[in-house]
Amino acid sequence: MSVFLDNPVQPILVMPTDLPEWQAYDSISDPAARWRIYLHRIGLKAIMAWLQEEFEQPVLPWPHAALFDVWHTTDGLCLQLGERKLTVILSETIAMADIEVPQEWVDLPNWRTDYYLAAHINVDEQQLILWGYTNHHTLKTQGSYIPSNRTYRLNADSLVQDFSAFWVAQQLPAATLMPVDPLPELSPTQAESLIHQLVSAPEPRLALPFSQWGSLFSNDNWRQKFYQQRHGLTPVSVQDWLNQIYRQEWQPAHVLLAEMNSVRFRSVATTPAVLTCGKKIVLDNSDNELLLMFSVDMEADNRRNIRIQLYPSSEQTLPAQVILSLEISQTGKLLKSITAGLNDSFIQIPPFRCQAGQQLRVNIQLDNTVHREEFLS
Repeated sequence: MSVFLDNPVQPILVMPTDLPEWQAYDSISDPAARWRIYLHRIGLKAIMAWLQEEFEQPVLPWPHAALFDVWHTTDGLCLQLGERKLTVILSETIAMADIEVPQEWVDLPNWRTDYYLAAHINVDEQQLILWGYTNHHTLKTQGSYIPSNRTYRLNADSLVQDFSAFWVAQQLPAATLMPVDPLPELSPTQAESLIHQLVSAPEPRLALPFSQWGSLFSNDNWRQKFYQQRHGLTPVSVQDWLNQIYRQEWQPAHVLLAEMNSVRFRSVATTPAVLTCGKKIVLDNSDNELLLMFSVDMEADNRRNIRIQLYPSSEQTLPAQVILSLEISQTGKLLKSITAGLNDSFIQIPPFRCQAGQQLRVNIQLDNTVHREEFLS
């Protein structure tokens, strides 16, 4: 459980410190960027655990699993809940007086979200307190725009501070988001020039007109390239991984999902920043065809951020008691095991990070039948 104090009004979540997680970012030379990435990373774990306990639909980070290319310049945890998105704003400030949301989460056409949650984090106490929330319409119409740091600020009196109401709102039709200005198109040459200009800028998100910054920042490939160049990181080559994983019967996600009812697989990561493939599996003692989905976010410094999911291919729910597990190939050490309940539409191994070249094995078991898939991260 991530909630250690049962408070439906303002949930208090466990947010353990994580020394290996902190050490993983030692390649980030900017101390402020490294701290921001670390806080968002441990905060994301707590938030996702809470949401997944409370929400019946898939909960996924947005726009992809490894958000370091966002967090090194911009605050905000964005998550996809079914058809809706929310952004959590973390603050170490003790006074819970307002929420201050970076303009990127409000005015970029594809980045604006349905809800904005204010969270106070206390690293010493290992707590994350969710103390208020609002929606896009309220933030745009009642919030104050602060040009000096390009944020929208809304005071505590205008926030809903009872989170039991938040879950009630999820049962209602989604509100229409406020319109925002379209972004100009950047040519590859323009994007390269802007990246070169921003690499050494003290505050890159404030160094350009918002329209230019927004066009660059909202493009997955350009944003990741800027992140790598700013921190002197070597881009990861993905060709070897593609050659290894796309074997016979494995298919890229866009090919596989085009053959099926893709509405049922909204949680499958298909953004340009995430490589995803799938494979249809039939267990010997089951008439149900299953779909194993494997997604990897190629991070800098030769790391992988991996998600493994299991879906029913044609039925609405998985066979009850089917088990999805992950282990180390060489030793057989079990790393994680998930068992489907009576009405699960999918199960997943929580996203995890590892170095490239790790030999891992996925097991899918129903009764006494086991299907194994070996892969190299």
